[in-house]
Amino acid sequence: MRFHRLEGYLVRLPLKHTVRVADAPVQYCETALVRLESDGVVGWGEVTPGNEPYLTSDWSGATYLTLRDCVAPRLVEMKACANAKSLAEALTSIKGNNAAKAAVELAWQDLNARKLGRPLWQALGGAKKPIKVGLTFDRSTEREAFFAALARANEENFARITLKMRPGWDVQVLNFARLDSPHYLQLQVDVEGALDLDMHADTLYRMDDFFLTCVEQPLNPRDFVSHAMLHERLRTPVCLDESIESIKDVEIALDLNAANLFCLKPERVGGLENALEIAKFAAANDAKSYVGVELTSSLAYRHLVALAAAVDSELPTDYLRFDELFERDTVPALKTTVIEEPGDEEKKRPPRPYRFVELWDEPGIGVEPDLDALADCVLDKFEVMI
Repeated sequence: MRFHRLEGYLVRLPLKHTVRVADAPVQYCETALVRLESDGVVGWGEVTPGNEPYLTSDWSGATYLTLRDCVAPRLVEMKACANAKSLAEALTSIKGNNAAKAAVELAWQDLNARKLGRPLWQALGGAKKPIKVGLTFDRSTEREAFFAALARANEENFARITLKMRPGWDVQVLNFARLDSPHYLQLQVDVEGALDLDMHADTLYRMDDFFLTCVEQPLNPRDFVSHAMLHERLRTPVCLDESIESIKDVEIALDLNAANLFCLKPERVGGLENALEIAKFAAANDAKSYVGVELTSSLAYRHLVALAAAVDSELPTDYLRFDELFERDTVPALKTTVIEEPGDEEKKRPPRPYRFVELWDEPGIGVEPDLDALADCVLDKFEVMI
């Protein structure tokens, strides 16, 4: 595929209300957008690693500069790309900065799917199916509002609830969520590496009391040994998220038996191709994976849903209430619907309704952003002819 133009945008999307990311209040979402053009066909990529390096060393401002000053010159030099692997190989001289690599890879994947005339989920090998979704809740300063939001999530049939667990916002809140939710609801906690095995052992071992789907990233992301020690002592599955930046990290985790579940985020591992490789490797080693999401716009979310359609996962994909979150979104949000899943007579499980995201039929990610409508949200942009 011959490239003709690359454009990059650093965009600040205002939020309707303050949210918490890594336990910090956030009033807007900064995102890095990539527009890649070939023979008049355009593909879009977007990553939102954060307004600051809260969770990993990547963040949107630095990602944009890496795209402009490091990625763009290499695309000009290579001029064309046969597949996602050759694109990744061309960027190997850039160390780290997986979000910047992912942004252009996501744009290539969208562009390739559009040229094939297929929806992105199909081009990735996925089948058309509704994608079961769940919601995530962070620490709240207003307990009553937090409890009301949990009740609403249950009423709206979301299939999973994830609670961000932090010191001082842990077992009591988890206990309420478990007691106040249907027994069949998938409940999990995401610690984001905030706990220490020595200091918080009592809290971590209490996780087995709540019949959780998993405890996600309980310890320091680079401490695979402590995760292995915890995993050995817990019945609850241990999921790794921030720990996983490449398939090598998955190999280490499985060799040490540090986890048996992995959260897939393309921007964290360099793109959709790497995320799919991780999912396949995990499955081949009797481990599971599911697609997660940080604070992101609806454009980036379409890439995640396409990945979820291509990954054979039993677990729900993360979801955001985009219409209630963003003052302005990059593209229209995907619709959700409630579908009743059939029961299982042998397991004495009745039919139950769950909320799903619907896939699209249009090529690529199915939509393009209206940059004129977002003009006053653009902090900076660049354009390179290739």
